[in-house]
Amino acid sequence: MTDLTSFPLVTIVIPTYNRKELLQKAIASVLSQTYANWELFIVDDESVDDTKTFVTSIKDTRIHLLNLDHTGNIAGLRNAGAASGSGEWIAFLDSDDEWINDKLEKQLRLLLQEKKQWSYGGYELMNEASQTIPDKYGRFSPISGWITPQLLTCEAAVNIGSLMIHRTLFNKTGGFNSESRLLYREDYELALRLSLLAEGLAAPDLLVRIREHANRSTNTIDDGYQRTAFVYQHFLNSKPGDEYERIARRRMAYHLAEMSVDCMQRRIYLKAVSQLAKAFVNRDKLRHLFSAIYRGLGTENKK
Repeated sequence: MTDLTSFPLVTIVIPTYNRKELLQKAIASVLSQTYANWELFIVDDESVDDTKTFVTSIKDTRIHLLNLDHTGNIAGLRNAGAASGSGEWIAFLDSDDEWINDKLEKQLRLLLQEKKQWSYGGYELMNEASQTIPDKYGRFSPISGWITPQLLTCEAAVNIGSLMIHRTLFNKTGGFNSESRLLYREDYELALRLSLLAEGLAAPDLLVRIREHANRSTNTIDDGYQRTAFVYQHFLNSKPGDEYERIARRRMAYHLAEMSVDCMQRRIYLKAVSQLAKAFVNRDKLRHLFSAIYRGLGTENKK
């Protein structure tokens, strides 16, 4: 096994807002890590519950609280936490999720062994009672290497709680993009940029458990397709090359067509037509376009 006697410091970032009860469990999963050389930055988005009191009551000098003015921008919170640390490696955990207790040790050992700069790994969903539940997107596929095509098609999925990045590479990317239209998709957008800069290393083992609950950030938005479409548009703007651009356009077109379904169901017909036109121009499959029209108008006619 790879020697960890050098014990590189890992900076851990947990952004949070009014989640004291769940945050307690997230922090507990960090405290239970078999790898001990870490510093944890809790980045609080001006919570109005007892988050500050709870965090400051923890008697562990490795844990730090950053109190920021409320913005609701999780990308900015993560960037602030990463910038506050000095670890050679950076890892992220959401305040409603939990790490497996050997996550850091297992992932860091693998990164050093394979001499890679960033890694992601296995995850599973759990309910509010911490019971494992099925993932509607299927099983995790550990794909390593230059994985941009697989990320674009979502064959490879990088969960933020499994992500570990060497600080030099993170700094090279410029960190998370805080553009408001990327909110709740900023982790996917960062993964795409990482994949263009360096080979990704997939840890096949379970690293993080994701809590599915009503107040989970991705469950509080109603424009997910639009946000994901913007990720692909942002990716295309970077001129990544013909091979990647073809895939990204198809993926963007798919999400634009799905946006049109929602617009038709809400009787926003001009916008629906606009999204369908953009989907067609970006070469969405005709079968999917017709399916979008059928589902949008079919649902409308039933109302």
